[in-house]
Amino acid sequence: MLDVSFYVRSCAPVALTVFGMGPFQEKPFHLDFIDRNGAPSNFFLLISPNGRGKTVLLECMASLMHLLDSSQRPAPPHERLWSHSKARAQWDLRLAVNMSGSVQEVLLTLAAGHGAPHETRNWERSDLERIKVTKRLHIAWARSPGGHWQQIKSADPVLDELLGLVQTEMKNTYGAFGPDSITVPSLLFFDAYRDIPVCSGDGFAIHRPPQWFYRTLHRFGAHGEQWQHTLDNLLVWLSWLNDDRYQKAQELINAFVFSDTQKSLASIDREHLHALINNGERQHRLDQLSSGEKSLLHLMLRIHVHMTEQTILVIDELDVHLHPKLQHRLYQALKRLVTKHPGLILIATTHSIELIDQFNIDLLAEEPGLRMSGHLIDKEEIQ
Repeated sequence: MLDVSFYVRSCAPVALTVFGMGPFQEKPFHLDFIDRNGAPSNFFLLISPNGRGKTVLLECMASLMHLLDSSQRPAPPHERLWSHSKARAQWDLRLAVNMSGSVQEVLLTLAAGHGAPHETRNWERSDLERIKVTKRLHIAWARSPGGHWQQIKSADPVLDELLGLVQTEMKNTYGAFGPDSITVPSLLFFDAYRDIPVCSGDGFAIHRPPQWFYRTLHRFGAHGEQWQHTLDNLLVWLSWLNDDRYQKAQELINAFVFSDTQKSLASIDREHLHALINNGERQHRLDQLSSGEKSLLHLMLRIHVHMTEQTILVIDELDVHLHPKLQHRLYQALKRLVTKHPGLILIATTHSIELIDQFNIDLLAEEPGLRMSGHLIDKEEIQ
């Protein structure tokens, strides 16, 4: 039986190590998420020219979050990334958990690959003391030389309680627009293709969205053409719930996405079941927005619907399709979000010189509530 007093007080990435995948073939690549003061970052920017593995690193983190779902069968977390027989990746998270009234600080390693993948990076006692944890736990999917996968994990009551609580929470739906009260970690992954295409499929009806349940990982990109996966269906569902969530979504989108324009998110077209955008004297659908507006709407809506008390937010190409003015609007909004919600962690990539310049300024400013750090992938690191 689960101890009802068990919950996660904080969760933050501290390190990622990969080998044998993407451009990181010749030697292990190590990424550190610690800020200049030695604390885990809550705003991390990953920078490099194209082709140096930024997306590979984000995909690794997203894939490894599946290990928290004990119902998953051991298998390649991502067929393409783990295609090489020697491929392995290790993601280290610092967790503070409350168990029967006692707080424990632990390093949780999520790993997959050849051999004993959780030993890809070794943590000495001095390393654990530096990040202020008392013990190390691991969950790993290990691949044998013959290609067979098996799960290996620490035998520890803290880990048992954590995995049990994850399975319990996966039966629950989201109950708020903004951070839900769920405390176990969740990762929201946004790929670079955040389009809202025309929904040409059948099945238009009021459907509970498939992503309406808590999951350790939600992946969001171009939402596809099946009705139940569309943002229209999500907004229809929020309206159908008849609480304050649709109104909150309207207020957020209108204040953030459509600021300084004549556009606004209006009511739901209940006859045809889609969201309406007011644009002066006419109305149109979401798929008629500009690429930048679609990206902003997609990000802000999904983040506020699916974030919990402990959410890792991963965004590939933060600046895609955005004018520099909108890039800065999104950047500043994300800074405010992580400052307002202590359990929210941002890890993002960008090619924007404007954002990189602003980020460098902010690194020196050390604003209250922000723990900023980043990494520029050097050519030497992948050769």
